[in-house]
Amino acid sequence: MPIPSTLSRDLHTFVLCVISTLSVSACTDADIHPLGMAGPPETHGSVSFAEGFSTVPQLLTEHGLAQEGAIEAEAWWDSWTMAGPEGPQLRSKIYPSAAQRLYPVLGLAGVQDVLDRNSVAVSAVQAVGDLIGSEAVSQALGRARGLHSDSWRALGRGEGEAALRLALRTADALWEVSPQQVAADLIDQAQDALGRKPGSGSYSQEELIRIRRLLYGASEALDQGDYPRAIRRAYYALQLLGTDPA
Repeated sequence: MPIPSTLSRDLHTFVLCVISTLSVSACTDADIHPLGMAGPPETHGSVSFAEGFSTVPQLLTEHGLAQEGAIEAEAWWDSWTMAGPEGPQLRSKIYPSAAQRLYPVLGLAGVQDVLDRNSVAVSAVQAVGDLIGSEAVSQALGRARGLHSDSWRALGRGEGEAALRLALRTADALWEVSPQQVAADLIDQAQDALGRKPGSGSYSQEELIRIRRLLYGASEALDQGDYPRAIRRAYYALQLLGTDPA
């Protein structure tokens, strides 16, 4: 499905921004906001989107359904804090309910708009992945592209609600490499690694203070929405702990 020309121009702006800076913050004040940015190495290959992702909470809010869909939105956020398969399993139950709530408001035309947005997001992540060579980005992109193709096929058959469910799954596949989620994952890894180490015997008091200060700063930055700073601090804490960030 071709990308609308206006979205293509935004994507072109985004790619130029990434190539010229490879910085999370350098392009955020541009006159035309890029759709996404690649972080430098210390941001662990995350992809930041200035435009809102077509996630469950985002779409519910955009279409005036934040109050009615509060249960789905809260469960969606909770799912990203769960370890192992529990998070994806919970989200698999959210998609049908959220799509059923959204589809009467969106209709086929609205679903196509969501898919158009996902088309740009997938293309943006592809551009970033080519630039930074991140395995995590590559894996997320592979999942997203498959789901995105399925969503267009469903829409072509006139199955709007099914297409929307697949679109929500597409957005979540990309969300896995968003700075917010990468930051939360790295902080969890660092806290787990610190908990597995017998503190006083493994590090000097100065090292422990530094690690704990980094983790506190990372958590504070995450709460404030400063995801690049949260990622950097958690990443450095993991390095001090001798743990390779997964």
